[in-house]
Order: sequence, then structure tokens, then C-alpha cells
Amino acid sequence: MILPVLFATGIPFFVIHGTEPFLHWSVNGLLLFLLMVVVGVPLHELLHALVFGAFARGGYKTVKFGIDKSTYTPYCHCTAPMRVQYYRVGALLPLIVLGVVPFVISLITGSFGFWLYGFIYIIAAGGDLVALNMLKKIPAHRKVLDHPQKMGFYVLD
Repeated sequence: MILPVLFATGIPFFVIHGTEPFLHWSVNGLLLFLLMVVVGVPLHELLHALVFGAFARGGYKTVKFGIDKSTYTPYCHCTAPMRVQYYRVGALLPLIVLGVVPFVISLITGSFGFWLYGFIYIIAAGGDLVALNMLKKIPAHRKVLDHPQKMGFYVLD
């Protein structure tokens, strides 16, 4: 997924802004960028939780956070079923907020930092895109339940 996203975001950015944005990094800018990347990790999971808690029966009490010990990957898990349409929104929200919006801002402003941030968080949404792909043939009114240990879900009748 890295190369397709690199080409899909990098080519428009560099066609519009050239290589000039590379030359404007400062130490403070780099430190702020690194801080924002670190803050983006829990924010990604909180964006999932925002939707899951709003639409799952039982509300926010059903949302759990953790870190997969084998991959050191943070996750947000909902213990209650929800309609596919809301699960889709919950899966898409971090991609849009942390990936697409910064990328669009980078196209407007010429900020390499915004481009790189958007690129990183589009890649970080890879698992969410896999889940969305798995959901593409499931009707929106059906309900799904997050798998308790693995990425994915059960489709309920």
C-alpha cells in the first residue's frame, strides 16, 4: 500500500509545489511534526471510538482500547454489535481526519509536513481499509460485532 499511496499523494503534491517545500524544515518544525505523529496514534483510535460508542448499543462503555502485544499495534475494540453503516463510518473517520484532510491542506499550502503527515496516516489506515473491503458486500442494515482478539468482525443475523 505504501507505493500506491506515495504515488497518489506525492505526484500531485510535487507537481504543484516542486521540491521547494523540502528546503523549509527547521529543528522546531521537525520536533513539532514528530510530536504530532505521536499524538496522532491515540487520536486515530479515539476517532474510531467516537463513532463506535455513539452507535453501539451500550454506548461508550462498550469501547475498549489496548495494544496488541505481538505487533505493538494500538487498537480500539467495540464489545457490542452495531450496524454496518456505522462501522464503516467508524473505520473511515481516522483516514479522512488524519490522512485525507492533511493531504488536501498540503496541496493548498505547499506544506511538506502536512503532506508527510497525511501520507503516514493514510498508510496507518490500511487495516481499516481492509475491514471496509471485507464489508463491501454486506448490506448497511446488517449488524457486525468486532472480533475480540483479531482484526475483523462477525456478521450477525
